[in-house]
Amino acid sequence: MSAPTTLSELLQDVASEHGPHEALISRRGRVTYAALAAKAEVLAGGLAARGVAPGTHVALLAPNWPEWMALAFAVWRTGAVLVPINTLYRARELAHALCHADVTHLVAARRFLKHDYEAALAESGVSLADVVWLDPPASDAAVDLSSLSEAGSTPDRARSDAPATILFTSGSTAAPKGVVHTHAALARAALEDAAVLGIGPDDRTWGYLPFFFAGGLVAVALATLARGAAVVLQEVFEPGDTLGLLRDERVSVFFAWPHQAEALSQHPDFDRGALALSKGVGANTRWAESIYGPEHNAVGSYGMTETPPLCTAWSWDAPQERRTGSHGPPVGSREVRIVDPATGDALPRGEVGEIVVRGPTVMQGYYKEDPAACFDAEHFFHTGDLGRLDSDGALHFVGRVKDVIKTAGANVAAAEVEAVLAEHPAVGAAYVVGVPDPARGENVAAFVVPNRAVDGEALLAHCRERLASYKVPRHLWLRDESNLPLMGSGKADKVALRDEAARLVG
Repeated sequence: MSAPTTLSELLQDVASEHGPHEALISRRGRVTYAALAAKAEVLAGGLAARGVAPGTHVALLAPNWPEWMALAFAVWRTGAVLVPINTLYRARELAHALCHADVTHLVAARRFLKHDYEAALAESGVSLADVVWLDPPASDAAVDLSSLSEAGSTPDRARSDAPATILFTSGSTAAPKGVVHTHAALARAALEDAAVLGIGPDDRTWGYLPFFFAGGLVAVALATLARGAAVVLQEVFEPGDTLGLLRDERVSVFFAWPHQAEALSQHPDFDRGALALSKGVGANTRWAESIYGPEHNAVGSYGMTETPPLCTAWSWDAPQERRTGSHGPPVGSREVRIVDPATGDALPRGEVGEIVVRGPTVMQGYYKEDPAACFDAEHFFHTGDLGRLDSDGALHFVGRVKDVIKTAGANVAAAEVEAVLAEHPAVGAAYVVGVPDPARGENVAAFVVPNRAVDGEALLAHCRERLASYKVPRHLWLRDESNLPLMGSGKADKVALRDEAARLVG
């Protein structure tokens, strides 16, 4: 059987081979591959009846419900472009995503946790051609999709070279960028990621990592489904509840952010012997042995939305000292170089430079941006990250060129937080930096120069109303402008501010 070139083909192929096997498992029900494929076909007919056609941009805003994947495959079957929306977005961020991605149709939960998306859409002022609201389910009920289930089937209009998704980065610029991936790129990435992770039909993958991120959509969901395995879904992380789910469902493949892994390993109910975890990512982290045990098949990896997501990793069956000692060699068809950040010239192994990558799974480009801005003449994507390749061709990540704070697995652009703080009438200037945190990697911290009396809590409340929770500063200090460290140019010295923030926190 030839490899699928569209995501519709991927689902049909795996449903033909693994039809009665469980594809999606949640505490609200269990969905087989045959049922998932049938549901996606019906929902595609419903979407088509509402005007969704090849090239239509359809946003999906919902937590990791089983219906999320059925709707995603339905969108892809119509030939439309799926735009997953971050469930943490506030009205301002939602408006940017919908407008920037030229979304005309939205399928969304009305509410989730403390978020009221119906109210957020109204506040955003964005007008759409069509909105389908999904009522939050009870603990033992499915989401009501009746409004999309009455029109019958529709032909599969997916094309391998057509865009399948616009995935937003978690914020490596002042506003998140839309990363465009084709059907062929995502289908191939799913198969290559699954192969390096060692996922097989008997595996079960913990599906908490949000599907609106490339890690959740490609490495967790699509890679697992591509191999006939099952995704065990969880909407909300709570360490004790998660441990019970991992144990009861015999989950074997693990993806988590560092602070979650540590919260699980430190929970009083944690019993590694009762868990089946043996594959996944994080092999080169400090928490790996506590989660996986001394002998495991997890991998150390490097990647991002643009690659998507695994860019480098040793294979799951490589010697453990290799899997734990670096971020590994390029995955599948990816090709990685280290170049001089200033000249773009390739550097020899062992030297530190910018990480660049190319290959058939790398993004088509950023939506509405000139590809020349991120691809060089040889079509290498310049990541803005620093690293080196060792004698085995394995990557060692060193740091970031860009002014980005990486907190709990998500990227936060300092410029975006600074812009929101500057909107407050009492703020004369704001400088945002990252401070080390043992669990989250980094936390967001802000130095604010006020132009009138204001307290820090008022500024944090201002941020909470406008930013996703992970972007809100965890530390904020008020400063007189005369006390700011300056560079020779007269601009604030962010390196000195970062050092000061580390001292203040530490």
